Amino acid sequence: MLAVAPCFDEPTQYSFKWINSLLNQLNMEYTPLFKDDATRGNFEREVGKHDLIVFYDHGSPSGLYAQNGKSYIIDKNNDHLLKGKAIFTLACLWCSDGGIDAWKKGAKVVWGYAGEFGFTLTDEELFEECANIGLILVVKEGKTWEEALKLAKEKFNEAIGKAKDPWSVIWLRHDRDCLVAYTENSPPQTSKCILRKALIKLLGPEKAWKITAEKLIGVITFSIGYGVAIHDFAHQTFELKGTVLSLEGGYIGFGLITTGFLILLVNSLVDTQKMAGG
Repeated sequence: MLAVAPCFDEPTQYSFKWINSLLNQLNMEYTPLFKDDATRGNFEREVGKHDLIVFYDHGSPSGLYAQNGKSYIIDKNNDHLLKGKAIFTLACLWCSDGGIDAWKKGAKVVWGYAGEFGFTLTDEELFEECANIGLILVVKEGKTWEEALKLAKEKFNEAIGKAKDPWSVIWLRHDRDCLVAYTENSPPQTSKCILRKALIKLLGPEKAWKITAEKLIGVITFSIGYGVAIHDFAHQTFELKGTVLSLEGGYIGFGLITTGFLILLVNSLVDTQKMAGG
C-alpha cells in the first residue's frame, strides 16, 4: 500500500492525523509519502510497486495536490499510472472529473468525493470515522467496494444521529451524498460528453460506459452513411427516374458506411487482441 499525505495547512493537519489513525487500524505494510516526501516525482517512482493507493489531502476536479498545495501529485497527465490499481481518497472534488478520468484510463477502483468534503471540530471524531470506514471494511472485513460504499453511507447516517452541532449534521449529509466509488460494476453516473450522457440515460451507466468512443463514432458514421445512401437511392430512382449509376449522394453515403465499418472492425480487432493478451 502506498500512503500519500501532504501536511502544510490547518485542514491537512487533521487529514494527516486521520490517515495515521487509519493506517494504525489497518495494521498492514505501507510505503509513506508524507509531508515533504509527498511530491509528484516520488509518487511516480513508487506507484508501480503498489496495488492500493491511499491519499489524504486537498483536491480539485483536475487533480490531487502535492505538498504545499501549489502543484498536483496526480492529475490527468499521470493518472494512467493508476491503471489496474485501487485508489482511496479523502479529498475535495476530485471524483467529479479527475477521478472519472482515472477510472476511464483503467483504475480498478476510485473512491472519493465528487464535492467538497467538510467537517467541524465539534464532531471531528465522527467525520474521521466516516472518512476511514470504507477502507477498513474492504481490508479488515473483506467487503466488496460496492458493499463498503453502502455501509459507509450508513455510517454517515449513524453519525448524523449522534452529531452535537447542527453544522455537523449539514456537513455529514453533504459528505455522504458526495461520496462515490467507481468500479467495474459501479461506473460513474455522469459524463461531460453529451453523447455519453445520452447513452447513460438510455442504457444505464454500466452498459453505457462499456461502449468505447471509437465504437460509438463507428456506429454513428455507419448509420448516417446508410441513411444518406438510402435517401439518395430513393430520390434518384423514384423522384428523378434515374438509375443506380447516376447516384451522387449515394457514393458519399456508401463512403460513410465503409468508414464506419472500418472503425468498428479496427475497434473489434483491438478488443480481441486485448482479450488474447490479458
